[in-house]
Amino acid sequence: MSTEAAPLRICIVGAGPRGTVALERICANAPEVAGDTPVEVHVVDPYPAGGGRVWQLGQSRRLLMNTVAGDVTVFTDDTVTCEGPLTAGPTQYQWARMVAEGEVTDVTEEARAEAAAMEPWSYASRAFQGEYLAWAFAHIVRNAPAGVRVRVHRTRATSLTESADGRQQVSLEGRELPLTADAVILAQGHYDVEPTDRQHELVDFASRHGLHYVPPSSPAEADLAPIGAGQAVALRGLGLNFYDYMALLTEGRGGRFVPRPDGGLTYLPSGDEPVVHAGSGRGVPYRARAEIRQEIVPRYRATFLSADEIARLRGPAGTGRTDFMRDLFPLVSKEVAWNYYQVLLRDDDPDGHARLLAEYPQHAWGSPEMEALLSELVPDAELRWNWEALDRPADRREFADAADYRAWILSVLDEDLRHSDLGPATSAVKAAAAVMRDLRDEVRQVISYRGLSGTSYRDHIDHWFSGLNNFAASGPPATRVRQLRALVEAGVVQVLGPRMRVTADEESGAFSVDSPHVPGPPVRVTALVEAHLPTTDVRRATDPLLASLLSAGGCRAHFIPDAGNSGYETGGLDVTDVTFQIIDGRGVPHPARFSYGPPVESVQWVTAIGARPHVNSRTLLQGDSIARSCLKHGMSRLAASQGPAARRDAELTAPVR
Repeated sequence: MSTEAAPLRICIVGAGPRGTVALERICANAPEVAGDTPVEVHVVDPYPAGGGRVWQLGQSRRLLMNTVAGDVTVFTDDTVTCEGPLTAGPTQYQWARMVAEGEVTDVTEEARAEAAAMEPWSYASRAFQGEYLAWAFAHIVRNAPAGVRVRVHRTRATSLTESADGRQQVSLEGRELPLTADAVILAQGHYDVEPTDRQHELVDFASRHGLHYVPPSSPAEADLAPIGAGQAVALRGLGLNFYDYMALLTEGRGGRFVPRPDGGLTYLPSGDEPVVHAGSGRGVPYRARAEIRQEIVPRYRATFLSADEIARLRGPAGTGRTDFMRDLFPLVSKEVAWNYYQVLLRDDDPDGHARLLAEYPQHAWGSPEMEALLSELVPDAELRWNWEALDRPADRREFADAADYRAWILSVLDEDLRHSDLGPATSAVKAAAAVMRDLRDEVRQVISYRGLSGTSYRDHIDHWFSGLNNFAASGPPATRVRQLRALVEAGVVQVLGPRMRVTADEESGAFSVDSPHVPGPPVRVTALVEAHLPTTDVRRATDPLLASLLSAGGCRAHFIPDAGNSGYETGGLDVTDVTFQIIDGRGVPHPARFSYGPPVESVQWVTAIGARPHVNSRTLLQGDSIARSCLKHGMSRLAASQGPAARRDAELTAPVR
């Protein structure tokens, strides 16, 4: 009869950044929580471990991250206030230095060349991030505690069920027997969803008329080969995906950007490019990230949206009584404008700056006293902070024709690049954008887990503020905006205008695109690319594990109530606060199933942001909490399965905290 202890088994579905964080946190916590019990971690993903699907090594090196190298990590540091032990590891930039100095050698030649030129404020290619994550995953496995064994399964998880003894059964594609685990972490990241009815109609229209339609997807996976040289193609969306498609359809077709003496770029076409007609609801491309040339950029600490205010606003959570615009947005506005006006006045009006510091904190945002103060300090109304001007700049003027709009867009891009070059220390606009980015954590703490009414979350967050925040604070590298400017100047990219309209024109057998705010005939195009990612929605998931789990009642979509009987059912995978346990169709949290990241969007806000060093990253805190919960549940299940005597022994030998 064997005396070897039964192992505690944890399955992580998804081997991307969050799966890697979860693995590292399991390894860090296992000695303390599991003691001498052996721990097996099974990581399931058809894509390479570390990078997963999004950060695959084979994708074009022209596809860039929109986060600088010094701001990317999967390791904890001394700012992370998690319960488990801290384990240091290199940021992406620090790893690049290790590559450049020969400390890390098992990388591609492309990665070695990229690392040699990398600065903390560089934007790495996504393939380079994939190599960093692959190294991090392997490093975590190599340095795992003696009692922890990691096994990677390069296949797809297709279902999740439970055996009579409470163990989790994860079915794997191409495997006859399921993988048995004590706990499961779903870390799939962005997953595929069923197209909407409208997207199905566009697919059918394109098929019937010999057109090309690209539904919402990752640009790295999109089929652009059917789009020919000189072909008119419409890109719907002017966010990060747009910039990716822009690069693939221009430089990716052999075109070149040549520097000019004035710091701008000139585009030299190859002749293989299509003509790109681009638009969106706002009609203006995402703003460039500010140039900040330092390795560690400390996170902004809120002045007005304090811990006490957050606690006050969280008080009615779950009741549906809190409204974003009425209760939270004034504090967000006061915080953002506070930093905007400080930078605006600091150098040019020292007396006004001193008065701002003394009087601004005393007044509520939007009050007559605040309006009077700001009018006196900044007499030019065009220079005052204005949310509408930020959100819908094209709505503030009329355009004669497409040429007029093109000239205006070029001026907008020029102004944005000027502010990006100045950076948040000098540009009031970029100072406000930096605060919007960093305030996400405070906003998240208020609005997540039913912190708002359902109607407010739908109308104010999903339909407005999330997009505005991304537009202003999560844009592309400034290099991309310079390239866009050159492409507009060369006529390769033509920006349509705000509130872009797409019509499937049966009479002409083509797509028709235009903007109601820019006079002129619609543009006929024979290819349409949805330049945005699909919205995560567990109700439309085609991921086999999530779809089968929902069908069996093992999970549900998150619901946010209103004060009355109505509310808002989001597409987020419902999980509990703090522990991230998946809630089943009956509303019961499952003790052995966990999820975090993009699948739980709307339960938490802005889940796609990766771990950032030196800022007490929420991703790292959440990964630690989930890892410890998995280990504790596994220990309890093992003790229960071995009878009362084993439970007493486990209690006597349990590590003391």
